[in-house]
Amino acid sequence: MNQTSNDWLLIDKFQKGDLSAFHELFNRHKTHVINLSYRFVQNRETAEDVAQEVFIKIYEKKVNFDPKAKFTTWLYRVTVNASIDRTRKKGFLDKSLNEALADGGGETITLQEEISDPKAVSPKEVLYKEELRTLIQAEIQKLPENLRAVILLYQFEEMPYREIAQVLGISEKAVERRIYHAKELLRKNLEKELKS
Repeated sequence: MNQTSNDWLLIDKFQKGDLSAFHELFNRHKTHVINLSYRFVQNRETAEDVAQEVFIKIYEKKVNFDPKAKFTTWLYRVTVNASIDRTRKKGFLDKSLNEALADGGGETITLQEEISDPKAVSPKEVLYKEELRTLIQAEIQKLPENLRAVILLYQFEEMPYREIAQVLGISEKAVERRIYHAKELLRKNLEKELKS
């Protein structure tokens, strides 16, 4: 049995009263939902709040059982929409340079720890890379919502066009156009920022 049908089986069991099925679904998908939301909201606590909202929808049985569709497509769509709603409400970009960074091995470290690590290439290079990463994230956050959503799903979630189209409810051709426009806009804006 593949993951998708197994997810729907858990939804079905939960909707029939099996609470352990909800817990299994939650444990299976919570990290990915938080990480996906974080790409949009750029704040860990807010991403966790969004994930909580998403799982409350499941808990309140607001999922239409459709074993032909991928459960994760529904889950990602709800996560993306809730994340976009949250950024609209807040209108924020409150990313701190002192925020914990992923070190690639599943651990989190602060920028200060990264700089003091003797294995780090050089403090100057680490700072430059972090500033560039922060600048790129800031420019992504400035993109119009329709472009920001596709670039985050494509670039960071590594979703294929077909799946992005399903998550956002648009055609694959529209996904392709939006990715192209998002990259062009990012390139122009980053060139301006780096020259200033």
